[in-house]
Amino acid sequence: MIRFLFGLLLGAVGAGITWAVTESPGWTAAIGITVAVLIWFAEFILDDLL
Repeated sequence: MIRFLFGLLLGAVGAGITWAVTESPGWTAAIGITVAVLIWFAEFILDDLL
């Protein structure tokens, strides 16, 4: 649950920064979702890489 909330928070922060820089809804959504998903699944990704 902590990882989900952390991913949600950092995804929102990433989306906010992207919106401030580009003002593009597509890029904003892509960055926000990508950051959140990478944090949510980081444990599984790192296990496969190591």
